[in-house]
Amino acid sequence: MNWRKFLEVTKQRKPTSFLVEVVEKAKVKNGLALDLGCGAGVDAKYLAENGFLVTAIDSDKNSISFVKSVCKGLPVKAAKRDIKSYKINSNSYNMIISWNALPFLKKRDFIKTLLKIQRGLKRKGFFVFSLFGPEDAWAKKKPGMSFLTIEELKQTMNEMDFFKIAEEKQKKPSATGKMKFWHLIQGIARRKKRRNNKHIG
Repeated sequence: MNWRKFLEVTKQRKPTSFLVEVVEKAKVKNGLALDLGCGAGVDAKYLAENGFLVTAIDSDKNSISFVKSVCKGLPVKAAKRDIKSYKINSNSYNMIISWNALPFLKKRDFIKTLLKIQRGLKRKGFFVFSLFGPEDAWAKKKPGMSFLTIEELKQTMNEMDFFKIAEEKQKKPSATGKMKFWHLIQGIARRKKRRNNKHIG
């Protein structure tokens, strides 16, 4: 993938609709937010414009340059970090978003990161996500990636209430125009008030 081309294309998109829904319909504004795999910084910018103090991380230095440019003058701290090794402090964030980034982790790191996200949210904090299901075309071609079902997601993040989950299965172009079959699992979850100790992985 030409990553710079990807960034140029995606910086033109609107903020993620699921994120907008949480901020506008649930009236969640202000607080601390974390964008894991921030890409061109569109969602980080939206959060900052709506009163959040945002930490945006990505493993690609070009992404961080984009974010710093797009979010200039806004309360966004952008840093080049690997998601799998990034420390997420417990009970710290009102909002965490990771959109199409976590599936590129190996399964063990993927599960660990989902659990770090869960612990990192304050009680009633929101997680906005886009993950890949097992029918995605990349599931057979890219064994180093991670795919899971909705049920596996719920079992793993069992301290979360899943308010909205959309499952999409269709062939369509990627951000750079290449056609592929997508199995997307996208949604909104909120950390429960009480803890449940059961999880898989």
